[in-house]
Formats: sequence, structure tokens, C-alpha cells
Amino acid sequence: MALLDIINKNLIKVPLSSLDKNGIIEELVSLYADEKGISDDKKMEIISKVEEREMLGSTAMENGIAIPHAKIDGIDSVSVVIGISRLPVQFGAEDGKGTSIFFLVLASPDNPSEHIQILSSIAKACSSTLFLRMLQSSKTKEDVYNLFFE
Repeated sequence: MALLDIINKNLIKVPLSSLDKNGIIEELVSLYADEKGISDDKKMEIISKVEEREMLGSTAMENGIAIPHAKIDGIDSVSVVIGISRLPVQFGAEDGKGTSIFFLVLASPDNPSEHIQILSSIAKACSSTLFLRMLQSSKTKEDVYNLFFE
């Protein structure tokens, strides 16, 4: 499974409005919850799982990217939520720089290989500095979506 197989235009938000780590996580999970029609209780469970994972070590990487992720019981297939922030957010990157490109990955604990494949696909897609600049300068979710498919 590759990243392009699961990108959903309705799971992209540009720009994100939150200015802190927990706010970004809540905003991305809320977009997922709204699109998938899940309950508030399940949404809160997902937020909690993602925040627990972040406490183990930040998922912020170099070049302003973060890939918060969690394995959630009851999720049928892996999903990715993409968010672009206009202002860099302190997300815990080792270099101390802010993060502005976010990929929330939610997967079933029953299929760990899908989870790993998607994390790998994101890392590969984000290895291009030009691609990252284009993502960062995207004005709409359509711009982001088209970058992956053009």
C-alpha cells in the first residue's frame, strides 16, 4: 500500500488554525472524525492515543514535517490526514525549528505492515525540498491534493 492509494481530498486541511501541538492533533483528528462520522467518545480516544504516542517521542522531523500516528482499535484501514499550517508550530523537532506540514496516520493494530508502509511512503514523498516548498505554499486542499497526483 502506498500513500497515493489512501489520500482523500476531504482529509486535507489548508490552513490549519491551531498554534500548538495539542491543538494541531485535535484539529487533524476532528477532520478525520467528521469525515468518517465517528462518535465524540471515539474521537477523544484517538486524540488520547496520538498524544500518548507523542509522549514517547516527538514525531516531528527535519524540514518542518511531523507524522503523528497511532494504532486504533476499530479502524478498518489506514488513513492519512494532511494539514498545512501557515505559521510554524513547536512540535518537538530535535532541531528546535517549527513544523508546518503534518501527516496524521491512523491504522489498525491488526495490520502493522500497512502502518509502516504509509510512514515510509510519507518519508519518501517528503525527501524532496522542492516538493516540501510546494506543499508549504499550497493555498487550498485542492492544491495539496494535486501535488500528489500531478
